[in-house]
Amino acid sequence: MRAFGAVCFSLFLSAVPATAADQNLKEEIGKIASAYEQHFDKQDAAGITSLYTKNYLRVTQNGIEPDNTKFYEDGFKAGLNRLEVKVIEVQPLSENMALSTGEAHITGKSEKGDPLEINAIWTALDVRENGQWKIRMLTSAPKAPPPQPQQAGTTATTTGNAPSAK
Repeated sequence: MRAFGAVCFSLFLSAVPATAADQNLKEEIGKIASAYEQHFDKQDAAGITSLYTKNYLRVTQNGIEPDNTKFYEDGFKAGLNRLEVKVIEVQPLSENMALSTGEAHITGKSEKGDPLEINAIWTALDVRENGQWKIRMLTSAPKAPPPQPQQAGTTATTTGNAPSAK
């Protein structure tokens, strides 16, 4: 009976909402996301880079970006001009370090006037420097499109040694 009670208590604890400290941390990290959006919308690449630590690491689908400011300047030249960031989860790693994840929606228009749209997922390692949260490492990649529904009457194909019809 004690084991059952312990299991019930642990299930109760796992259902307890995030603590006030966790919510406060998510709000603090959310301030970085808000500043990121503001700098992006002003096309302020140097302002975006100011949100990072001095020895940051920026990783994209192309690998490590050696110059974050140039990375954003190139995006602005291509026509990107609007960013919406959504912080999904923040996990404290220590008093001065947190791991955050989220999504981004980036839009704009090409030189020809064609609409540009990028949906991305991201993960950041955030650290507190001199009392201020900064991005130490940001990894982002285009979000995969949703899977296409299978058409009626078709079956999934498999690989391997399936028997063949003769």
